[in-house]
Amino acid sequence: MKNNKGNSGIVIITLSSVILIALVPWFFIILGNLNREDTSDLTQTHPEMSAAQEPSPVEESPLPDIEPTPLPTPTPEVEQVVDMEIPLENTIIGIATEYRELYQELNTIAAQYNCISASLTAFDNTTGEYFTYVYGQADVSTGRPLGVDTKIRIASLAKLTTVICAMVLVDDNRIDLDLDISIYLGYEVQNTHSPGTPITTRMLMQHTSTIFDSGAFQQSRDRGSTESLRVLLERGSSFRRNQPGSQFEYTNFGYSVLGAVIENVAGKSLDTFAREVLFDPLDIDAAYVPNKMHDTENIAVIYNDNHVVTRSLQSQLDTVESELLGHDLHLAQGNLTISTIDYAKILAMLSNGGVWGDVRILSLKAVRSIHDANVEGVAYDQGLATRHSTGDFIPDEGFYWHTGSAYGMFSQYVCSDSANTNRGIVVATVGADTGRESNGMVSICTEMSILTWNHLWQIDEESQSQQEVLEED
Repeated sequence: MKNNKGNSGIVIITLSSVILIALVPWFFIILGNLNREDTSDLTQTHPEMSAAQEPSPVEESPLPDIEPTPLPTPTPEVEQVVDMEIPLENTIIGIATEYRELYQELNTIAAQYNCISASLTAFDNTTGEYFTYVYGQADVSTGRPLGVDTKIRIASLAKLTTVICAMVLVDDNRIDLDLDISIYLGYEVQNTHSPGTPITTRMLMQHTSTIFDSGAFQQSRDRGSTESLRVLLERGSSFRRNQPGSQFEYTNFGYSVLGAVIENVAGKSLDTFAREVLFDPLDIDAAYVPNKMHDTENIAVIYNDNHVVTRSLQSQLDTVESELLGHDLHLAQGNLTISTIDYAKILAMLSNGGVWGDVRILSLKAVRSIHDANVEGVAYDQGLATRHSTGDFIPDEGFYWHTGSAYGMFSQYVCSDSANTNRGIVVATVGADTGRESNGMVSICTEMSILTWNHLWQIDEESQSQQEVLEED
């Protein structure tokens, strides 16, 4: 794998060499390294955002042990089988010279937004091909370059993997999306402004539970409060006054509760369960607790838009999980650390009906539930940790997407909702001076994604259509 470095605005493009990853050949291009002055580590946090602001992760707070009540036995679901399973290979399409123009334009975008680093992976399920692009440095102080397999704290894109873990339990008939979460937590959770209306797991996933990011929740995360999840949920101040299920409001606290539901039902920590049912089966080195990954040194340092360190490598490795199940307040909603190519595998699995290669992670019914965007948001329709829009990104086509933001890292994924297209892109940037589009999408991530999408696929499809016309003539 070769690394192209940009120095004083000069972009040098070099050919990539072949390396062997996951037993299949693929090409990687690492483009452009920015030379930055060393910066000191800060403990200051920065807002984690999606369409709305998301609070920053904080240190673990000890919580009391609570015994869950026996779980119900929902009606078994009928397994549905994908008609055609497309084998996905870890291959990178083309060679450096073929995509030289695309690499140069991506470098230009990264430089315009003043990035420290950027990573992009595109996948095509119809061919099993992957395209990757990386830029800049994972650690400015040491000059360590960002690699295609460098792990990045992906912020709110973690919500999708948390939902997948929950849906594994749904497939196993251990969680019913429409039952009261009190059954799974072992204590009563009720909005005191709407007594008698149950709060369900589906509501947690769709941001309609009325549990919101209250001041008490913020303090418990950001100031090391010893208040437990149960205490926070028993407070009326943790709930909006509207009826559960009636209104969309983006919430990180709701996903903390979802993580607690998963842990209580699974009988193990979210990080352990995610590795068992998702990461290990897909041969992914990722974790909600970074020090549990195999390659713990290959993690990107996070910088803000002033290029000041906000999350050093050591501070990320110091992340801990609660010793008691169902009590973590800071993992499920945003603390996933993963490379973009590994995250693309997860997106490809969902796009392929719950299957990646010869491994089934979810039933087709579970995948459809995730993508069922039946809650109307401000600028999009909300599904289970995924959003749906039409026309803004892919002309005349619908697409699924989500964003993440924390400490100066911005991330975004986009996937076509068409079985015929079956493609997607995930981007993560660090230190970028970026904003948001009118629909809530991240400007730098959107610009890079549209450029890549059009270059890899739209141009090819237009050329193919022109060729077909010539052949008909």
